[in-house]
Amino acid sequence: MMSNIRFIKIALTLIVAGVWIIVMQNAGIFPRIKPQVIVADSALRVMGEVEVNNTVFIKGSVDANIESINGYSKFYKDPRTGEYYVIPITDPYE
Repeated sequence: MMSNIRFIKIALTLIVAGVWIIVMQNAGIFPRIKPQVIVADSALRVMGEVEVNNTVFIKGSVDANIESINGYSKFYKDPRTGEYYVIPITDPYE
């Protein structure tokens, strides 16, 4: 009888701990063990970092601060020769 009550208490404690771990992960307090997979056919607002294992099609404009990426606005410095090249910017939807 005593071992049966002890088993029930341990089982309930583990269930409660598991539920709280899931709640904390969803709140962002604990990191996820594996990345979350999201599949969407409509527009999404993304904040933070995203890893993409497939092709991403972007229709519209995307803000990219070229100066913060390579240190020069719309120019690329070749580290071997020291020459600057203009980064071509195209819009495939025009």
